Amino acid sequence: MTPKLQQRLAALRAQGHEVGLHGSIGTATDAQRLAQERHILAQATQGLRFHYLRWEPRNTPAWIEKAGFQYDATLGFAEHFGFRNSYCHPFYPFNFGTGTAHDFLEIPLNVMDATLHHPNYLQLGAHEILPALTPLFAEIEKFGGVASVLWHNENFDPANTTTGPRQFHEIMRQLSQRGAAFLTGHEISRHYPA
Repeated sequence: MTPKLQQRLAALRAQGHEVGLHGSIGTATDAQRLAQERHILAQATQGLRFHYLRWEPRNTPAWIEKAGFQYDATLGFAEHFGFRNSYCHPFYPFNFGTGTAHDFLEIPLNVMDATLHHPNYLQLGAHEILPALTPLFAEIEKFGGVASVLWHNENFDPANTTTGPRQFHEIMRQLSQRGAAFLTGHEISRHYPA
């Protein structure tokens, strides 16, 4: 974490943006590394999503809780869009060790840009993306749930005509037309108190 990067993050926070941790490869299975990364970003970092959507169910939730995150947004599929937990609302994951809920909120991931076109996944064309996602958004709307969309920064390059800014804007336009509220993870967590 260079001083220049720290300044950039501080500027983003000062503008009202939320800065979360994108846990590096291996942190979902290494509590010490996760705690170290959390410590580096400590100032006001409340949210987490693990790289490659990694999650080890026997240990990862306890480590998220121990590291002090308010919410996690990892639980989704890389292979397809939808409901990994069969549920469109954020929830407090069950702690099998204590028989109670964990102290952090899980905000399920419904759609990831790489899922839509990557050669290992769905390989949808640009014109197929919105029609494929429309039933998902209708289901979320039906139950008053949360639509969580992950769009990687490199896909905002206008040269990307398949999962680029145009497709992102089409998705956001549809969500807006459906009356969606656009919230940060922290704002969502305030609507689902423990």
